Amino acid sequence: MKSVAALQLLLFVTYPQTTQSFTSGGLSNNRHSKSIKMGGWSETWNDILSGGSKRWKVDDVEAKQKALTHITDATSSDTPLRILCPLAGDDPFVHYAWSQGHDVTAIDIVPEALKEMRCQFGENNQEDWSSAPDSGGIVWKHKSGRATLYEGDMLMKRSELQNSFDVVYDKDSFGALNLDMRRAYCQRLSEFMKSNGVVYVEVKNKESGREFGPPYHVEKDDLMEETSFGGAFEYVKSLGEVYTLNMGGIKQMGHILRKGLRK
Repeated sequence: MKSVAALQLLLFVTYPQTTQSFTSGGLSNNRHSKSIKMGGWSETWNDILSGGSKRWKVDDVEAKQKALTHITDATSSDTPLRILCPLAGDDPFVHYAWSQGHDVTAIDIVPEALKEMRCQFGENNQEDWSSAPDSGGIVWKHKSGRATLYEGDMLMKRSELQNSFDVVYDKDSFGALNLDMRRAYCQRLSEFMKSNGVVYVEVKNKESGREFGPPYHVEKDDLMEETSFGGAFEYVKSLGEVYTLNMGGIKQMGHILRKGLRK
C-alpha cells in the first residue's frame, strides 16, 4: 500500500490545481463569479500527448460501453439521447456515444485536448468539422450534426444550452474542481439539463489522503451537499466500483442522480 506521502505526490502530479478568475460584481450576463482558466492544464495535456503519464485518463472502450449502459438503463430510453460531457478532455466516451447514435456536446478549456478528440471521429478533420468564434472561445461542429465541442469555460452562461440535455456524463470532473467551485459547476449543469435529466458521475474513493485533492475523495454526502448537486438533484443510486484503476488505494465509483428538487 502506498504511504500517505507517496499518495499526495501521485495526486499532485496527476491533477493540476484549477485556476480561478473572479469578477468584481458577482454574476455577469455571461460568466459566473468564478471561471475555469487554463492554469497548468495546457502543459499537462502537452505532456500526456507527448507520451508522459496518462494521469486520470481511461481509454478502455469497455469502460465507456459500461458507462453508456448505466446511462441508458437510468433513462429507460430506447431513443437517442442528448448527452453533455463537461470538462471532457479527449474522453473516448464522447465518440463512443456518438457512434451509438446519440447527440453529444463536450466542453473543455484546453484546445489540445479537443483537437485530440476531433481526431477520434476520423482523419478528415478539415472537412468533417467546422468552427466559429464563441464568447471567450470556439465552437466546433461535426458535419453529422450530432457532435458539438465547446472550447472554452464550462462555467460560462450559455443561453443556447438551457434545458437542452437528457444526460450529463461526468467522469471525475466534479472531484477535480476546487471545493469552492462546486456550486457554480452544479448550477450550470442544472441550467443546461432538461427536467428529470440524469447525471452519471464517476468519482474517486481513496483509502488515505482523503483530505487532499484534486482529485478529491467524494462520497454520496459530498455530491448531495446543498452547495453541490443537492440543491437541484435527487440521489438515485450508487453503482459501486465501476472499473478497476491502476492506482493503489483508489477506487473509481459511480453514482446516478436525477434533476428535480428533493422533497
